[in-house]
Amino acid sequence: MSGRPIRFATQSGGAPSGDEWIARARRLESMGYATLAMPDHMVGGAWSNMPALGAAAAATSTLRLGNLVLDNDFRNPVVLAREYATLDVISGGRVEVGLGAGWYDRDYQSTGIAFERGRVRVDRLAEAVTLMKRLFTEAQVTFEGTYYRTDRSECRPQTVQQPRPPFLIAAGGPRILELAGREADIVAVIPYGAGARPTGPDDVSYEAARAQIARVRDAAGDRFGEIELSQFLDVTLTDDREATIAERAEKAKADPNVLRRSIYAGIGTLEQVRDHIKEVRRRLGITYFCLRGPHVEELAPIVKELAGT
Repeated sequence: MSGRPIRFATQSGGAPSGDEWIARARRLESMGYATLAMPDHMVGGAWSNMPALGAAAAATSTLRLGNLVLDNDFRNPVVLAREYATLDVISGGRVEVGLGAGWYDRDYQSTGIAFERGRVRVDRLAEAVTLMKRLFTEAQVTFEGTYYRTDRSECRPQTVQQPRPPFLIAAGGPRILELAGREADIVAVIPYGAGARPTGPDDVSYEAARAQIARVRDAAGDRFGEIELSQFLDVTLTDDREATIAERAEKAKADPNVLRRSIYAGIGTLEQVRDHIKEVRRRLGITYFCLRGPHVEELAPIVKELAGT
């Protein structure tokens, strides 16, 4: 079991109004959530990350601001590093840089950006991470890569977090897991092939996650102990777990065993969800849980009980 304390994030794409967004951020902070993370999709109604996180930063004092995750392909890393640096200063050092290689083809169609094969997207992300890390820590950067080239780039203001904000990389496939092992401070393990093909029971099992973490460990080498392991957990509170699984599977025309075996699905009572979180930590060493779904605020007792343990 990891010696790191448990902490909780939640993911939100927006709110009915600006006032409700601010109120929600303040409620989450008061409940003990460590981080408010935002998804990054060009379709589906999610808000733009940086303006929303800036507003949340101004309305809170301890809540960290993150992304699960920004699609690297949609932003120039020099411009993005500057935006993160500004957000880190505005928030007093509460930013987590969450990045991914992109996976949802509709996002690319809506922007007109080519949805290239996974190998290219991961290699481009690797270059972006290298460049952004240098921008956060060097006064001036000249960089010549396959996908990015810069001449005497500067990133201002200087971040409050030194030497830089932590990087979170969401990873499911072999190449990006290895990248995360080499470069990330936080690795968010996701099902392999998520969004690219139908998910089977084996994809979301303890065994699959253990193999993914092993790949991260091999790539990280001696620095593996410095990496915080994370996952999302889609929570449905119910007094009848099996009936809810059957109902959701029927609605989605999916295999109920995917929900039954998934480490990413917390279905049941508060006690069952709490026990699931503790079991994931015990078996996999994951300590950073991003709770999602309609019952995030109802999960406050679990956050209060387990955060910091």
